[in-house]
Amino acid sequence: MDSFARLQDACARCLVRYESVATERPVLAAVSGGVDSTVLLLALAKLRDQRRLPGPLLAAHIDHGVRPDSRETAEHVAELCDRLAVPLTVRRLTDLAVAPGFRPSEDALRNARYEALLAIADTERAGLLLTGHHADDNLETVLFRMLRGTGPRGLAGIPEARWLQNDGRRVLLLRPLLRTRRSTLESVLRRVGEAAHEDSTNRDPSYARNALRLETIPRLRESLGIGLDVALMTVASTARAANEILEAQGLRILTQRARHRTDWRLELDLRELDEDGRPFLEEALRQAYVALHPHGEAPLGNWLARALALLDLPDGKRLAGRGGLLVERIRDGLLLVDPDRAGNPPRTHDGGQLFRFDCGRQRFGATEWWLEAFEHPQPPLVPSPEQAGRFRALLDPRSAPLPWRLRTRRVGDMFWPLGAAQEQLLRRFLQSRHVPRFDRDRLPMLVDASDRILWVPGVELSDNARLKLNTRRCIEVVAGCG
Repeated sequence: MDSFARLQDACARCLVRYESVATERPVLAAVSGGVDSTVLLLALAKLRDQRRLPGPLLAAHIDHGVRPDSRETAEHVAELCDRLAVPLTVRRLTDLAVAPGFRPSEDALRNARYEALLAIADTERAGLLLTGHHADDNLETVLFRMLRGTGPRGLAGIPEARWLQNDGRRVLLLRPLLRTRRSTLESVLRRVGEAAHEDSTNRDPSYARNALRLETIPRLRESLGIGLDVALMTVASTARAANEILEAQGLRILTQRARHRTDWRLELDLRELDEDGRPFLEEALRQAYVALHPHGEAPLGNWLARALALLDLPDGKRLAGRGGLLVERIRDGLLLVDPDRAGNPPRTHDGGQLFRFDCGRQRFGATEWWLEAFEHPQPPLVPSPEQAGRFRALLDPRSAPLPWRLRTRRVGDMFWPLGAAQEQLLRRFLQSRHVPRFDRDRLPMLVDASDRILWVPGVELSDNARLKLNTRRCIEVVAGCG
């Protein structure tokens, strides 16, 4: 079997590992015109002809518009795709070349390229997006991150697969050539008689990555020989194994300790978590941040450190993150929330939202809260209040005139906690029960026709509405958050 056939098999095996994601949707190849992406496209075209792809093959080329020969590269890619009968989408990013002599940063170029590829993948309804990153790119990335200072995740190198997502769009990004050296790709290209059109900016040493590739790594290889590659591969594989353990433990914490979880909020119950679990908690926070961030971005390391520091502060302390994400110290742990995506409570200046019995679940405005009421001729015996928890209440309607309504709290509201000697300010009551600051203005207050608060779901029942020995008619109210 020649090297090109082995390369095709490597690509096919990679695609098989993720074919459940593609589900017969198109496979989109990012083709820059360079050696790596050209070989990738050739291999995928062969697999398509052999019916070994999970879906139709498409190609995308991003013209950054910041170098004079970029149009020639786009024409080269178009000619190659035309010969291979691969539909091509070319996207020119004119917004990066805003002035003569302007040179975008490497991060700006990469981010714009991925955003354009994501947009194309979304338009074409692609299941997979493939790039031509190879083993030399991986070693270069590990060394670059090592010199800049990074943790296990950075030292693990380029992942074979990751989700590329933004604004509700997402596609699985695959790199099937990560175990193939660039020299092998160049050899394959010569064997098949194809040519590449390299990006001239890849030879510009003023970019940090280019200087590392063109100057630093060759000098290190002169001194260390193959030992450099072996050392970096060892670092990457060790860091990858450590990172897998870290991610698995972080996911365990997130799965076991997250409560009241929605697309835009969750609470982490961190009681009885010892100091040995601190690194895993940091990973759980990172995963929660990514899941809640509107664009799926990861938090900065400094933000994670400051979020963990909240655990040593009183509840109510807050920290803002990128994209408007908020973390608040609560009594049992941390609350993470995206206020911009949180639905608004109903306007209650007119008395609130009418609450009906035996009519199914009723949403409290556009918030995460819902309530449902059932009327019983006698109080149900099961489940007991202890078993039912704080999200179920049994009320005696005799002392609470109808109609009942749902509203948010107001200035000067009073509340009579169950079993207390007298009423107290609702504001102080919520503080004493350590209700998160973010939630206090969103909690549904169940009130009667006299505007007395009967129940604060998830917190406490009012003594005014408690069951009595001679209660003959009972209203059961169940609430949920999510």
